[in-house]
Amino acid sequence: MGLDSDIRLLSRVRLFAGFEPDHLRLLAFGAEARALAKGTRLYRQDDLSDGGFVVVRGNVDLISGLNDGVISSHGTGSLIGEMALISETRHAATAIATENTEVLKITRPLFRRMLNEYPQLAVLLQQRIGEAVSEFAEKLDIVRAKLDHASDLASRKQPQSRS
Repeated sequence: MGLDSDIRLLSRVRLFAGFEPDHLRLLAFGAEARALAKGTRLYRQDDLSDGGFVVVRGNVDLISGLNDGVISSHGTGSLIGEMALISETRHAATAIATENTEVLKITRPLFRRMLNEYPQLAVLLQQRIGEAVSEFAEKLDIVRAKLDHASDLASRKQPQSRS
C-alpha cells in the first residue's frame, strides 16, 4: 500500500478519528509495514509490547487461556494493542494471522513523538481513553449481572439438605 492509502486507512481507526491529515501522514510514514503468511504469529501472550498494530488487509485472531481459545478477531482497519502505544505493557493474548495479512506497526516512540509535537492530540486521546473505560465498565456490569443471575439460579436448583 502507498502512503495515501495508509493515511486513509488510519483515518478510519477509531483511536485516530479526528486526527488531522498531517498527524496521520506522520503516523503512516513512521509505521513499519509487515506481511504475515496465514498461521504466522504476530506476537506471543505475556511478551513485552512496544506498540500497536493496524490491520491493513487480512485477519488476526487473539488467542488466550489454557485452551488457546479465540477471544477476538480483527480485520481491516482494526487497531490491536493500543494500550502499548501509551505505556509499557505485556501482550494479553497471542496474535495469529488467520489468512495472509498485512499490518502497520506503530511503535510507542513514534506515538509519543506525535503527542509531543501535537499536544492537542493528547487531549483527544484522553477523551477516547475515558470513553473506552466507560464502555468497558458497562460491559463488566452486564457480565456481573449475568453471573449474579446464574449464581441465583444455581442456588435455587440445589437440593435442600435434610436434617
